Amino acid sequence: MSESASSILVAKNQWLSQHVDVEFPTQESLLGRALFLEKSAACEVRKLSHESESHEESRTLDIYKVDFHRLTVMFALLQSKRWDKHHEQKLIVEFLSQIIFSEPCDLYIAFLNGEPAASAIVTKQQNTLLISDIVTLGSEREAFIASLLSHQSIEAPLFSDIYIES
Repeated sequence: MSESASSILVAKNQWLSQHVDVEFPTQESLLGRALFLEKSAACEVRKLSHESESHEESRTLDIYKVDFHRLTVMFALLQSKRWDKHHEQKLIVEFLSQIIFSEPCDLYIAFLNGEPAASAIVTKQQNTLLISDIVTLGSEREAFIASLLSHQSIEAPLFSDIYIES
């Protein structure tokens, strides 16, 4: 893994961890963080080249930057689908519900016909962009990534290195 990919992954995981690095974190949020970081450590990262970019944007997905608590909860519920066990899903929701909006990460959620259908974390660090923790329900992963990259708030053309976590 390149230095820039490794660096941005560390930044994302530190950002996630800081939300429960408080004086009295709940046991559930700490267990949720451990599960989330364990899954993150098992993921691979690939650099997106201009030749491999998917241009199959989804015209039916409505993508929003998460900027208030209700969307955070919807984001957390979608993310929890990455775990099979119900008790682990509850821990993930508890952990991710603690997130406070701040740099370098932004949360995104997509809706299909008014229902939550996809989500991801977008991390920006200098000239590097990481799309990670991608969840898609009933929508195509590559189309979601392409739509996310074209979202105006991400400003993908400004980044020389774009990585996708899988």
